[in-house]
Amino acid sequence: MVLRRVAIIGAGISGLTAGCAFKQKGITVDIFERSGSIYEFGAGITLSRNATLLLGELGLFDSISARGFSPMGSFIRDYKSAKVISSINLDENFITIDRRDLVQQLANSFQELGGNIFLNNKIESIDPSKGILNSSANNEMEYDLILICDGINSSFRSRFFDQYTPRFTGFVAWRGMTTVNKLPQHEGSLKANVYYGPGAHFVHYPTGLDNKVNFIAIERSKIWSEESWKIEGDKSDLIKSLEGWDQELVSMVESTDKLYKWGIFERPLPRRLFSKKCVLLGDAAHPMVPFLGQGGCMAIEDAYCLSSLMFKIEDTYEALVMYDKLRNRRSKWIQRRSRLQGMFNHISNPFLVPIRNLIVKFSMRRSVERIHSYDLISELPLELDHG
Repeated sequence: MVLRRVAIIGAGISGLTAGCAFKQKGITVDIFERSGSIYEFGAGITLSRNATLLLGELGLFDSISARGFSPMGSFIRDYKSAKVISSINLDENFITIDRRDLVQQLANSFQELGGNIFLNNKIESIDPSKGILNSSANNEMEYDLILICDGINSSFRSRFFDQYTPRFTGFVAWRGMTTVNKLPQHEGSLKANVYYGPGAHFVHYPTGLDNKVNFIAIERSKIWSEESWKIEGDKSDLIKSLEGWDQELVSMVESTDKLYKWGIFERPLPRRLFSKKCVLLGDAAHPMVPFLGQGGCMAIEDAYCLSSLMFKIEDTYEALVMYDKLRNRRSKWIQRRSRLQGMFNHISNPFLVPIRNLIVKFSMRRSVERIHSYDLISELPLELDHG
C-alpha cells in the first residue's frame, strides 16, 4: 500500500516526533489533540544518546538542544551527607530540558514542514479496518495509518488492543521547579544529581533556559486515592518526608513556589502493538516507572522506528509486524529494568545499603552505558533485508 495520509491522536512527544518523520517523507499528516494547548503541562525531562541520535537523524536535535542543557555528568549521592557514592561523565548527546520546550520545538518543526495540529479536537470513534476517524468537530476522515499516541489512559487501546488498565505502582513523585542559585552548594550540583535515601530518592538537574532547575522526589506509598493522577502538593508534606536529608537539598525544596504530586502508574504491553490500520506509540503502548529516565526516549524511538520501517518495507502489514517485534522486545526490557531500578534506589535495610552503594560505585558506568548505547539506527538494517 502506498502511504499518503497519516492521522496521529495526541500531540505529545511520540506523536509530534512521528509527525515530523512522516512529513519529511512527503506524507500528509494530521495531529488531533483533545486539549486546547499542547504546552500546558510542565516538568523536566532527560534525553539520552539512544534518543538524541535519532533526533539528529531527523534534523531536530540542534533546535531542541539549544533550548535545553547538557549537564556533562551525573552524580549519585548519599541522602544525608550528600557524599558522592559514584559519578560518571556524560557528553553533549545527553540533555535535560523542560518538557514544554521540547514539545514546542517539535511542534514548530512539524508545522514548518506543513503538518496540521487540530486543538480542541477529540476523536470520538475509529474504524481500524477502514482507517476512518470521527472527531468532535463532526468530521469523518479517512487515513492510511492511524497512530494512537494519547498516553497511558488511552481509551482506544482499551477498545481495540487489550483490557489491561493502568495499575498504581506504589510510588508517588513530587515535582517542582526552582532556580540555579537555589541549588545545593556541592561540587557538581550543575550536573544531574541523584540522592539515594531509605525508601525514597531525589533527582535534580538544570533544564536550560531561564536558569531553571527541575527536581523530583519519589517515595513509596501504599495507595493513590486521588481522582486525578496529578494534584498540587503541600510543600510541608514533602519537607516532612525529607526529614534527616541533606539540609541544602531541603532548602532547595523550600524555595519552590509550587509543587505537584503524581501517582506513578504502569500498564503492561499489549500482545501486539498494532491492530489493522492502528498503531500504538509512547505511553499508550508502554508506560513505565521513571527510574531510568527513558519515557521520552522510548517515545522518540517508537516514532523513528515506525516511520523508518514504513518506508523500508513495501508491505504495510510486514512493516507493522517488524515494528511490533522490535518495540515490544525493547519496551518489555526497559519496563522490567525500570522496575528493578526502583527497588534498587529505595533500599532501606541498613545492612544492604553499603552493599548497594558498593555495587553502584563499580557498576554505574556500565549500567548507564548499556541503556544509553542502544542504537536503533544500526539495529534496523540487521532486522531487514537490504533488498
